[in-house]
Amino acid sequence: MPGPEAQRQPYRGSKRGLVIAFDIGTTFSGVSYAILEPNQVPKIHGVTQYPGQVNGGDSKIPSIVCYDATGKVFAVGAETDPDINPDLLDQEGIKRAEWFKLHIRLPHLNQEQNFTLEQMPKLPPKKTAIDVYGDLLAYLYQATKTYICQRQGSDIWDAVVTNAEYILTHPNGWEGKQQSELRRAARLAGLVKRASSSDALKRVHFVTEGEASLHFCLNKVPTVLDQYGKDGVMVVDAGGGTIDISTYTSIAKNKFKEIAPTECLYQGSAFVTRRATFFLQGFLTPSKKFGTPDIIETMTGFFNRTTKTSFKSPSKTYFIRFGRVSDNDSEYGIKAGSLRLSGHEIAGFFEPAIKGIIEAIESQSKNATKPIKAVFLVGGFSTSDYLFSRLEDHFESRNIKILRPDAYLNKAVPEGAVSYHLDHCVTSRMSKFSYGIRADEIYDPKNAEHRARESKVICKPNGERRVPDGFTTILAKAVEVSETKEFRKPFQRRFDQQAFDDFKIQYNTIRCYRGEDNKAPHWLDEAPEKFDSLCRISADMTPVKNSITPQYKGSTPYYTLKFNVILLFGLTEFRAQIAWKENGVEKRGPASIIYDFRDEKHEEIPPGAPPV
Repeated sequence: MPGPEAQRQPYRGSKRGLVIAFDIGTTFSGVSYAILEPNQVPKIHGVTQYPGQVNGGDSKIPSIVCYDATGKVFAVGAETDPDINPDLLDQEGIKRAEWFKLHIRLPHLNQEQNFTLEQMPKLPPKKTAIDVYGDLLAYLYQATKTYICQRQGSDIWDAVVTNAEYILTHPNGWEGKQQSELRRAARLAGLVKRASSSDALKRVHFVTEGEASLHFCLNKVPTVLDQYGKDGVMVVDAGGGTIDISTYTSIAKNKFKEIAPTECLYQGSAFVTRRATFFLQGFLTPSKKFGTPDIIETMTGFFNRTTKTSFKSPSKTYFIRFGRVSDNDSEYGIKAGSLRLSGHEIAGFFEPAIKGIIEAIESQSKNATKPIKAVFLVGGFSTSDYLFSRLEDHFESRNIKILRPDAYLNKAVPEGAVSYHLDHCVTSRMSKFSYGIRADEIYDPKNAEHRARESKVICKPNGERRVPDGFTTILAKAVEVSETKEFRKPFQRRFDQQAFDDFKIQYNTIRCYRGEDNKAPHWLDEAPEKFDSLCRISADMTPVKNSITPQYKGSTPYYTLKFNVILLFGLTEFRAQIAWKENGVEKRGPASIIYDFRDEKHEEIPPGAPPV
């Protein structure tokens, strides 16, 4: 089966354009792009040269930003290495921001996986994770501009940049709140107009790292995917911070759908390094000579660059080189400037990650609607031969193949993200949680659940008694949802003249149930810790009001508003609209998604906005 690249259609736009995908990872970042020429088939290119790189360049740079004492960006990427940029040693007050992506808050994942920010390097003073994200994004954008201009000419860049669209990748576990924050970072970086949230909505799009990885595999190993795709195939994007697991089945040539809710683990390669650091600190602390922070930092750096990547067997002995030939201490296994570690000790640093990945693959296999035949392992962590061999050994008896599709696994996500935008091979996705709204029910004395909550019953001005805090499910967990599937929630409100004149904005809070079971409880008080307020849907009701004529009770006018809130869950980004009837014809209006309830600025989704 030819992959999407071979089957890709010519670009049908009338203007030349540009697609740039930014993959900002926990430890490394990269960029891919495609120039769009009318009537020509787009080709995906990777940026393979950044400032400060040695040995001819690379497709990735370290996700590190250094700030000076005033908080200004001093160095980024490869130039944050003092061996490459000696000015770092002469400058006082330099602060490094690394692993900052893990500071973007995901409270429910933090709680489920016992992840705390105390385990991570701290951010520089007065810098948020989004500030750093925006600074790195601006750097990658400028590097991409330079790369294109040097190879294809500045005239090409000038011709396409005004019609550019940007794809930002993110872990499977991130949601609309994090997407909203990334849009703000894109504005801070100057990719779109800083003062225009609508420009960011039109030109900045998102794709999960798992889905981007599927598109990468489709382009690199289409024949293998064709072999296994009619059953279930799993993509495990093993990166620096997160492990993203997604499961698909083929429904047509180069068309796939999700067959299990995606998963996201905080068990990337950075945590292997972190466990090594904690081990070294505990082991060497009694040594006044070799237990210093500087030496442990040097050891950690060597472990991260060399020992971790070359580790293959617990039965061998490994060495961490850190000092001079004269550095010796037999008590701590130090000889000629190298620390000896047993393979079993190093395997212990890997074990939580490997255990977590195995459990996640087995969970996905159990929840998938088709049997899993192959697992495609991509991402920087997947280059570990030890990780690959452990997974291969474990799943051999289950007749599940573990495959690595390409030598350049660390560029899978940015390439796949451009392919996602051009080829759009996933047509439906599985809901990760149950989504719905809080609802009050008319009190029924014959209903045992109502009687049990009688102390909570509230009386309305019209004498009606209602039981609060019910939960009405709009979309249940683990349901296949196509991109065009609409979920409607009807609303009806009655107003007197004064209230009708004052009424402008309608707010509806969307909640999600994060429990393990697929069916959410009927009442919020049954599992209050597992219900979250996901976002608010707001809409300017002026167009609806203009279509309403007054009714009368005696000589007193009143108004009845009937409308629907329309929700689209099947895209890579949550969307909403409102709809109402006008002379028997449905009309649609803009709705807004508010993720920070304290923020008066919100993102407006235009009616009829196309899928991203």
